Amino acid sequence: MDDNDILLAHMDDLARKAAREGSACSRFLTPAQQAAISRAFTRRNDVTLRFAGGFAEAERRVAVLLEPSWGACADEDTLCAIELAFRRQDSLGHRDILGALMALGIERATLGDIEAQNPAFLVCTPPVGRYICENLTQAGRVGIKVRQVELNALPARTVNMREVQDTVASLRLDALVAAAFNLSRADAAEHIRMGHVQLEHQECLEVARVVSEAETFSLRGEGKARLLEIGGQSRKGRLWVTIGRYV
Repeated sequence: MDDNDILLAHMDDLARKAAREGSACSRFLTPAQQAAISRAFTRRNDVTLRFAGGFAEAERRVAVLLEPSWGACADEDTLCAIELAFRRQDSLGHRDILGALMALGIERATLGDIEAQNPAFLVCTPPVGRYICENLTQAGRVGIKVRQVELNALPARTVNMREVQDTVASLRLDALVAAAFNLSRADAAEHIRMGHVQLEHQECLEVARVVSEAETFSLRGEGKARLLEIGGQSRKGRLWVTIGRYV
């Protein structure tokens, strides 16, 4: 079994648990894992599936499975928000915070997204949240004050994106990759065929795959982009598009 098969087998186990007990929750999942689970559960009616990550637009999220008659499951039952405060003159990045957490023996799968600002915030499972509050006092040489906060106290995510406006012959993946990363259409198509391109966090080998508005795609070594807006046609019959390049 490959990693994807193992993941889906585990989700089947959680689905059976939810059917028996009313609800079940996974650990934090990457965007690619979430996409694979969403596809696998599209036609299931024994349980309902949703994802929760605390932050709006969270990347790492848990899968929450519910037996349909169970009702709702509050995010507070599965997620915990932690604030990390430190002196203004100090600086902590995402890697510093994650390293300090790993040094405490915390597994990455029990941690969601980390917003590295001052104060910094992170999302985790409730047991891990209690452990962090009791044990995390510094990251490197920077002292930290840790406290649990309500999920609604989490700040809006900071997304750095540079917008690119261009015209494309169609909404095919090769055309969008070429426009986003300043490539020729032929080079973009070759990257796709070689498995260098992901669409919605999954490898896509289909050069002619149509990209929908708000979908993300990435090119290995070049970064990630999102199709933000599809406009009208130019005088030459091409489509105006607005693409956001993550920076």
